[in-house]
Amino acid sequence: AEVFEQAKKDHPEMEGFISEDGSTSSAKEKVKHFFVKAGIKAKVARGKDLEETPDAAQMDEVEQYLSTLETHVKALAKATLYLVDVSKDTSTNMHELGQSLFGLHQTYDPDTTTSEEDDNNSNNNNSNTKSKNPSLKTISNIFASLSAINKVKYDDNYAKVSKPIHDIQDNIKAARLALKRRKDHAITYNTFLQQIKNRQATLEKLNHKNATSPQATTENQIVSTQQLLDESNKASKVALAALEKVTQRLFREMDRFKVSVDAEMRLLYVNHARVQVDYSRQLDVEWNKLLPNGGGDGGVRVGGTGGSGVNDGVLSKEAEMLMI
Repeated sequence: AEVFEQAKKDHPEMEGFISEDGSTSSAKEKVKHFFVKAGIKAKVARGKDLEETPDAAQMDEVEQYLSTLETHVKALAKATLYLVDVSKDTSTNMHELGQSLFGLHQTYDPDTTTSEEDDNNSNNNNSNTKSKNPSLKTISNIFASLSAINKVKYDDNYAKVSKPIHDIQDNIKAARLALKRRKDHAITYNTFLQQIKNRQATLEKLNHKNATSPQATTENQIVSTQQLLDESNKASKVALAALEKVTQRLFREMDRFKVSVDAEMRLLYVNHARVQVDYSRQLDVEWNKLLPNGGGDGGVRVGGTGGSGVNDGVLSKEAEMLMI
Protein backbone atom coordinates (compact mmCIF):
# COMPACT_ATOMS: atom_id res chain seq x y z
CA ALA A 1 0.00 0.00 0.00
CA GLU A 2 1.28 3.43 -0.88
CA VAL A 3 0.83 4.73 2.67
CA PHE A 4 2.78 7.94 2.15
CA GLU A 5 0.89 9.00 -0.96
CA GLN A 6 -2.38 8.14 0.77
CA ALA A 7 -1.37 10.20 3.80
CA LYS A 8 -0.74 13.16 1.51
CA LYS A 9 -4.26 12.78 0.08
CA ASP A 10 -5.77 12.40 3.56
CA HIS A 11 -4.06 15.56 4.87
CA PRO A 12 -4.12 18.13 2.03
CA GLU A 13 -4.01 20.94 4.58
CA MET A 14 -0.33 20.16 5.21
CA GLU A 15 0.66 21.10 1.66
CA GLY A 16 1.64 24.78 1.70
CA PHE A 17 0.85 24.91 5.43
CA ILE A 18 2.28 28.36 6.01
CA SER A 19 3.05 31.54 4.14
CA GLU A 20 6.80 31.81 4.28
CA ASP A 21 7.16 35.54 3.86
CA GLY A 22 4.03 36.74 5.69
CA SER A 23 1.05 38.40 4.08
CA THR A 24 2.12 41.90 5.17
CA SER A 25 5.68 41.66 3.84
CA SER A 26 6.77 44.01 1.13
CA ALA A 27 8.26 42.86 -2.15
CA LYS A 28 11.69 43.83 -0.81
CA GLU A 29 11.23 41.60 2.26
CA LYS A 30 10.05 38.73 0.08
CA VAL A 31 13.25 38.98 -1.93
CA LYS A 32 15.28 38.99 1.28
CA HIS A 33 13.37 35.93 2.50
CA PHE A 34 14.13 34.16 -0.78
CA PHE A 35 17.88 34.74 -0.41
CA VAL A 36 17.83 33.69 3.24
CA LYS A 37 16.15 30.42 2.28
CA ALA A 38 18.64 29.91 -0.57
CA GLY A 39 21.42 30.32 1.97
CA ILE A 40 19.86 27.68 4.23
CA LYS A 41 19.60 25.26 1.30
CA ALA A 42 23.25 25.87 0.44
CA LYS A 43 24.13 25.17 4.06
CA VAL A 44 22.30 21.84 3.87
CA ALA A 45 24.02 21.01 0.57
CA ARG A 46 27.39 21.50 2.27
CA GLY A 47 26.38 18.91 4.86
CA LYS A 48 25.76 21.25 7.76
CA ASP A 49 23.03 20.35 10.21
CA LEU A 50 19.78 22.25 10.58
CA GLU A 51 18.19 23.21 13.88
CA GLU A 52 15.85 20.29 14.39
CA THR A 53 13.00 19.12 16.56
CA PRO A 54 13.79 16.95 19.64
CA ASP A 55 13.00 13.77 17.66
CA ALA A 56 15.71 14.42 15.07
CA ALA A 57 17.60 11.30 16.18
CA GLN A 58 14.55 9.17 15.42
CA MET A 59 14.36 10.80 12.00
CA ASP A 60 17.97 9.80 11.37
CA GLU A 61 16.98 6.20 12.11
CA VAL A 62 14.16 6.45 9.56
CA GLU A 63 16.55 7.72 6.90
CA GLN A 64 19.03 4.94 7.72
CA TYR A 65 16.26 2.33 7.51
CA LEU A 66 15.14 3.59 4.11
CA SER A 67 18.70 3.60 2.77
CA THR A 68 19.30 0.02 3.94
CA LEU A 69 15.91 -1.12 2.64
CA GLU A 70 16.50 0.50 -0.74
CA THR A 71 19.90 -1.22 -1.09
CA HIS A 72 18.58 -4.67 -0.25
CA VAL A 73 15.39 -4.38 -2.33
CA LYS A 74 17.42 -3.23 -5.32
CA ALA A 75 19.61 -6.35 -5.06
CA LEU A 76 16.59 -8.59 -4.51
CA ALA A 77 14.76 -7.09 -7.47
CA LYS A 78 17.73 -7.64 -9.79
CA ALA A 79 18.11 -11.33 -8.83
CA THR A 80 14.38 -12.08 -8.66
CA LEU A 81 13.51 -10.42 -11.97
CA TYR A 82 16.35 -12.37 -13.59
CA LEU A 83 14.80 -15.63 -12.36
CA VAL A 84 11.40 -14.56 -13.71
CA ASP A 85 12.84 -13.63 -17.10
CA VAL A 86 14.55 -17.04 -17.38
CA SER A 87 11.16 -18.59 -18.13
CA LYS A 88 10.58 -16.10 -20.94
CA ASP A 89 13.99 -16.78 -22.49
CA THR A 90 13.52 -20.53 -22.06
CA SER A 91 10.14 -20.34 -23.80
CA THR A 92 11.72 -18.57 -26.79
CA ASN A 93 14.57 -21.09 -27.03
CA MET A 94 12.20 -24.06 -26.71
CA HIS A 95 10.04 -22.67 -29.49
CA GLU A 96 13.04 -22.27 -31.79
CA LEU A 97 14.23 -25.80 -30.98
CA GLY A 98 10.79 -27.20 -31.74
CA GLN A 99 10.61 -25.39 -35.07
CA SER A 100 14.02 -26.66 -36.15
CA LEU A 101 13.20 -30.22 -35.11
CA PHE A 102 9.88 -30.08 -36.95
CA GLY A 103 11.67 -28.87 -40.09
CA LEU A 104 14.24 -31.64 -39.72
CA HIS A 105 11.44 -34.19 -39.36
CA GLN A 106 9.98 -33.04 -42.69
CA THR A 107 13.24 -33.86 -44.49
CA TYR A 108 13.08 -37.49 -43.38
CA ASP A 109 10.42 -39.39 -41.48
CA PRO A 110 10.99 -43.15 -41.13
CA ASP A 111 7.40 -43.62 -40.00
CA THR A 112 6.09 -42.55 -43.43
CA THR A 113 8.00 -45.13 -45.44
CA THR A 114 5.84 -47.42 -47.61
CA SER A 115 5.01 -50.92 -46.55
CA GLU A 116 6.95 -52.18 -49.59
CA GLU A 117 10.08 -50.38 -48.38
CA ASP A 118 9.50 -51.81 -44.95
CA ASP A 119 9.25 -55.32 -46.41
CA ASN A 120 12.47 -54.86 -48.40
CA ASN A 121 14.28 -53.53 -45.37
CA SER A 122 12.94 -56.39 -43.33
CA ASN A 123 14.19 -58.95 -45.85
CA ASN A 124 17.60 -57.31 -46.10
CA ASN A 125 18.12 -56.99 -42.40
CA ASN A 126 15.80 -58.86 -40.09
CA SER A 127 17.74 -57.55 -37.15
CA ASN A 128 16.54 -53.96 -37.78
CA THR A 129 13.81 -52.96 -35.36
CA LYS A 130 11.81 -49.79 -34.95
CA SER A 131 13.51 -47.26 -32.64
CA LYS A 132 12.20 -47.11 -29.10
CA ASN A 133 12.99 -43.40 -28.98
CA PRO A 134 10.26 -40.89 -29.93
CA SER A 135 10.27 -39.48 -33.44
CA LEU A 136 11.58 -35.99 -34.24
CA LYS A 137 7.97 -34.96 -34.84
CA THR A 138 7.03 -36.07 -31.35
CA ILE A 139 10.08 -34.35 -29.85
CA SER A 140 9.27 -31.11 -31.69
CA ASN A 141 5.73 -31.17 -30.30
CA ILE A 142 7.05 -31.78 -26.78
CA PHE A 143 9.31 -28.75 -27.12
CA ALA A 144 6.28 -26.78 -28.27
CA SER A 145 4.50 -27.84 -25.09
CA LEU A 146 7.53 -26.88 -22.98
CA SER A 147 7.67 -23.50 -24.71
CA ALA A 148 3.98 -22.85 -24.04
CA ILE A 149 4.24 -23.87 -20.38
CA ASN A 150 7.28 -21.62 -19.81
CA LYS A 151 5.47 -18.69 -21.46
CA VAL A 152 2.44 -19.09 -19.19
CA LYS A 153 4.79 -19.56 -16.23
CA TYR A 154 6.48 -16.24 -17.10
CA ASP A 155 3.13 -14.43 -17.33
CA ASP A 156 2.03 -15.86 -13.98
CA ASN A 157 5.37 -15.00 -12.37
CA TYR A 158 5.26 -11.47 -13.76
CA ALA A 159 1.84 -10.82 -12.24
CA LYS A 160 2.63 -12.41 -8.86
CA VAL A 161 6.33 -11.55 -8.49
CA SER A 162 7.67 -8.93 -10.90
CA LYS A 163 4.83 -6.43 -10.56
CA PRO A 164 4.73 -6.60 -6.72
CA ILE A 165 8.48 -6.05 -6.44
CA HIS A 166 8.20 -3.04 -8.78
CA ASP A 167 5.39 -1.75 -6.54
CA ILE A 168 7.61 -2.10 -3.47
CA GLN A 169 10.32 -0.06 -5.21
CA ASP A 170 7.74 2.62 -6.07
CA ASN A 171 6.60 2.69 -2.44
CA ILE A 172 10.19 3.26 -1.32
CA LYS A 173 10.35 6.23 -3.69
CA ALA A 174 7.12 7.55 -2.15
CA ALA A 175 8.69 7.22 1.30
CA ARG A 176 11.74 9.13 0.06
CA LEU A 177 9.44 11.85 -1.24
CA ALA A 178 7.75 12.07 2.16
CA LEU A 179 11.17 12.57 3.76
CA LYS A 180 11.92 15.31 1.25
CA ARG A 181 8.66 17.10 2.09
CA ARG A 182 9.56 16.90 5.76
CA LYS A 183 13.03 18.29 4.94
CA ASP A 184 11.35 21.20 3.12
CA HIS A 185 9.42 22.03 6.30
CA ALA A 186 12.66 21.89 8.28
CA ILE A 187 14.30 24.29 5.81
CA THR A 188 11.33 26.66 6.10
CA TYR A 189 11.59 26.61 9.89
CA ASN A 190 15.33 27.27 9.76
CA THR A 191 14.78 30.07 7.27
CA PHE A 192 12.65 31.92 9.80
CA LEU A 193 15.20 31.26 12.55
CA GLN A 194 17.91 32.80 10.38
CA GLN A 195 15.60 35.65 9.49
CA ILE A 196 15.06 36.31 13.21
CA LYS A 197 18.83 36.44 13.77
CA ASN A 198 19.29 38.83 10.83
CA ARG A 199 16.52 41.18 12.00
CA GLN A 200 17.75 41.10 15.60
CA ALA A 201 21.21 42.12 14.36
CA THR A 202 19.67 44.91 12.25
CA LEU A 203 17.59 46.09 15.20
CA GLU A 204 20.66 46.20 17.47
CA LYS A 205 22.54 48.32 14.89
CA LEU A 206 19.59 50.70 14.56
CA ASN A 207 19.22 51.04 18.32
CA HIS A 208 22.94 51.76 18.67
CA LYS A 209 22.78 54.30 15.85
CA ASN A 210 19.74 55.95 17.38
CA ALA A 211 21.42 56.10 20.79
CA THR A 212 24.45 57.93 19.41
CA SER A 213 22.63 60.05 16.86
CA PRO A 214 18.85 60.16 17.27
CA GLN A 215 16.91 60.76 14.08
CA ALA A 216 13.27 60.41 13.11
CA THR A 217 14.20 58.23 10.14
CA THR A 218 16.14 55.85 12.36
CA GLU A 219 13.27 55.62 14.82
CA ASN A 220 10.89 54.74 11.97
CA GLN A 221 13.31 52.07 10.83
CA ILE A 222 13.42 50.65 14.36
CA VAL A 223 9.63 50.41 14.50
CA SER A 224 9.49 48.79 11.05
CA THR A 225 12.28 46.31 11.88
CA GLN A 226 10.64 45.41 15.21
CA GLN A 227 7.40 44.72 13.36
CA LEU A 228 9.22 42.47 10.89
CA LEU A 229 10.97 40.71 13.77
CA ASP A 230 7.62 40.04 15.45
CA GLU A 231 6.30 38.61 12.20
CA SER A 232 9.34 36.33 11.90
CA ASN A 233 8.89 35.11 15.48
CA LYS A 234 5.25 34.36 14.83
CA ALA A 235 6.02 32.65 11.52
CA SER A 236 8.77 30.54 13.10
CA LYS A 237 6.30 29.20 15.66
CA VAL A 238 3.84 28.30 12.91
CA ALA A 239 6.64 26.68 10.90
CA LEU A 240 7.78 24.67 13.93
CA ALA A 241 4.22 23.47 14.56
CA ALA A 242 3.97 22.41 10.91
CA LEU A 243 7.33 20.63 11.09
CA GLU A 244 6.35 18.74 14.24
CA LYS A 245 2.99 17.75 12.75
CA VAL A 246 4.58 16.48 9.53
CA THR A 247 7.26 14.65 11.52
CA GLN A 248 4.77 12.80 13.73
CA ARG A 249 2.65 11.89 10.72
CA LEU A 250 5.72 10.55 8.94
CA PHE A 251 6.61 8.39 11.96
CA ARG A 252 3.09 6.91 11.99
CA GLU A 253 3.16 6.21 8.27
CA MET A 254 6.67 4.73 8.52
CA ASP A 255 5.49 2.22 11.12
CA ARG A 256 2.71 1.09 8.76
CA PHE A 257 5.15 1.12 5.86
CA LYS A 258 7.54 -1.29 7.59
CA VAL A 259 4.71 -3.74 8.31
CA SER A 260 3.44 -3.42 4.73
CA VAL A 261 6.84 -4.04 3.13
CA ASP A 262 7.46 -7.08 5.33
CA ALA A 263 4.06 -8.60 4.46
CA GLU A 264 4.44 -7.89 0.73
CA MET A 265 7.93 -9.42 0.59
CA ARG A 266 6.75 -12.58 2.34
CA LEU A 267 3.75 -12.98 0.04
CA LEU A 268 5.87 -12.27 -3.03
CA TYR A 269 8.26 -15.16 -2.40
CA VAL A 270 5.51 -17.53 -1.29
CA ASN A 271 3.76 -16.84 -4.60
CA HIS A 272 7.05 -17.34 -6.41
CA ALA A 273 7.44 -20.74 -4.76
CA ARG A 274 3.89 -21.73 -5.70
CA VAL A 275 4.51 -20.86 -9.33
CA GLN A 276 7.72 -22.91 -9.33
CA VAL A 277 6.01 -25.94 -7.81
CA ASP A 278 2.97 -25.83 -10.10
CA TYR A 279 4.82 -25.39 -13.37
CA SER A 280 7.70 -27.67 -12.42
CA ARG A 281 5.18 -30.51 -12.24
CA GLN A 282 3.86 -29.66 -15.67
CA LEU A 283 7.35 -29.39 -17.12
CA ASP A 284 8.34 -32.74 -15.58
CA VAL A 285 5.40 -34.41 -17.32
CA GLU A 286 6.52 -33.07 -20.70
CA TRP A 287 10.19 -33.96 -20.18
CA ASN A 288 9.22 -37.52 -19.17
CA LYS A 289 7.52 -37.95 -22.53
CA LEU A 290 10.96 -37.85 -24.13
CA LEU A 291 12.11 -40.88 -22.19
CA PRO A 292 11.73 -44.26 -23.94
CA ASN A 293 9.45 -45.61 -21.22
CA GLY A 294 7.81 -42.30 -20.45
CA GLY A 295 5.32 -42.38 -23.30
CA GLY A 296 3.88 -39.11 -24.58
CA ASP A 297 1.65 -37.42 -27.05
CA GLY A 298 3.66 -34.20 -27.34
CA GLY A 299 0.50 -32.27 -26.57
CA VAL A 300 0.24 -28.87 -24.97
CA ARG A 301 -1.18 -29.39 -21.48
CA VAL A 302 -0.65 -25.96 -19.93
CA GLY A 303 -2.22 -25.62 -16.52
CA GLY A 304 -2.56 -29.36 -15.86
CA THR A 305 -0.37 -31.90 -14.15
CA GLY A 306 0.27 -35.40 -15.36
CA GLY A 307 -0.48 -37.09 -18.67
CA SER A 308 -0.99 -40.51 -20.16
CA GLY A 309 1.34 -42.32 -22.53
CA VAL A 310 0.25 -42.20 -26.18
CA ASN A 311 2.10 -43.55 -29.22
CA ASP A 312 3.81 -41.30 -31.77
CA GLY A 313 0.89 -41.46 -34.22
CA VAL A 314 -1.42 -39.48 -31.92
CA LEU A 315 0.08 -35.97 -31.87
CA SER A 316 -1.34 -32.74 -30.56
CA LYS A 317 -2.47 -30.50 -33.43
CA GLU A 318 -2.09 -27.49 -31.13
CA ALA A 319 1.56 -28.28 -30.55
CA GLU A 320 2.12 -28.78 -34.27
CA MET A 321 0.65 -25.34 -34.97
CA LEU A 322 3.23 -23.81 -32.62
CA MET A 323 5.94 -25.13 -34.89
CA ILE A 324 4.57 -23.41 -37.99
